[in-house]
Amino acid sequence: MARYPMMRMMDPESMIDTFMRGFNEPFFTEGFTEFGAKTDLYRKDGKIYAEAELPGINPDDVELHVYGDRLTLSAEKKSESTEGAKDKSYFRSERRYGKIERVISFPVEADPETAKATFKNGVLTVEIAEKSQDKAHKKVAITSEA
Repeated sequence: MARYPMMRMMDPESMIDTFMRGFNEPFFTEGFTEFGAKTDLYRKDGKIYAEAELPGINPDDVELHVYGDRLTLSAEKKSESTEGAKDKSYFRSERRYGKIERVISFPVEADPETAKATFKNGVLTVEIAEKSQDKAHKKVAITSEA
């Protein structure tokens, strides 16, 4: 135990929780990439909002399509190559570059014609009005046959 002092301070349940934390998320999810667009999807005042984190991505490199039942998002984070980059000797490189593709399904039908998108501080916000459900109905008389 002396070699691993942090283990001594944790109770067994906390140790298991810490170990299992990485297994709670699926290995493959819809549109999963090594660096993905973490998104929130919510409803407010009859509208659907989708917010996606796109740090380091230029809004010009984002493509967005809105359908009645989903939105598709694709973007590319390009490598920031500067003069002399080939001569760099990295100690650590954790930043990710490449393509992100997400398909986000809506829980209700949306009106694509009303879609608006804004990009601020690395967060893309998409606002779409819910398609109004037709309230008209007809009471149907039931006849019985002898």
